[in-house]
Amino acid sequence: LAEIADAGLEAANRGAEPSGTLRLGASVLFAPVFVVPLIARFMARHPKVMVDLRLSDRFVDMIEDGLDLAIRIGEPGDTDLKARRLGALRRVVFAAPSYLAARGRPRHPHDLAEHACVIRSTDPDSQRWAFMIDGRLAHVRVDGAFRSDNTMAVQAAVAEGLGLGTAPLWQLRALLQAGAVEIVLADYELPPVPIHVVWPPSKLLAARTRLFIDHL
Repeated sequence: LAEIADAGLEAANRGAEPSGTLRLGASVLFAPVFVVPLIARFMARHPKVMVDLRLSDRFVDMIEDGLDLAIRIGEPGDTDLKARRLGALRRVVFAAPSYLAARGRPRHPHDLAEHACVIRSTDPDSQRWAFMIDGRLAHVRVDGAFRSDNTMAVQAAVAEGLGLGTAPLWQLRALLQAGAVEIVLADYELPPVPIHVVWPPSKLLAARTRLFIDHL
């Protein structure tokens, strides 16, 4: 019966001009770079739609927060949610050319024991970095003299040569293009982290919601 109701709603929506407010959740750093430009193009195409974008780096309760959709980096987490995979992102280790010239380039994750690493103190296990070694997940303990609870400060510290860092590749685009940092240990990266759009399973999708999922 639910499938029949969904099919009827979808058929009705196909002839409707989308309108109303779309309530969308996304992460703090990712959304301004990737999500907001997509929202702008969607709103230009559908001028009757308003968007309420709410940013958080935690997995919020979509029902409690009244969200229609959320874009989540990593596995969706809540298996009751409906999800569509949008893509994936790489997480890399990087360093400034000045640091590599002075301290050498690590060739294996175990070499990090002899290197300074810039620690993001808000990560759950900030001093254990994950790699794929011989096809298996392995964790390597790292340490260094500089740490911060801010992502941008960590990246700036690495660019200044204070040590190696780890971050999603998309966050480093400007630094890489400027030659301020280089990627190291690429052969030992973890599999790419998935990106999904998720929505509550009990929510009948309005035209604006369904169309935005397709747009994403």
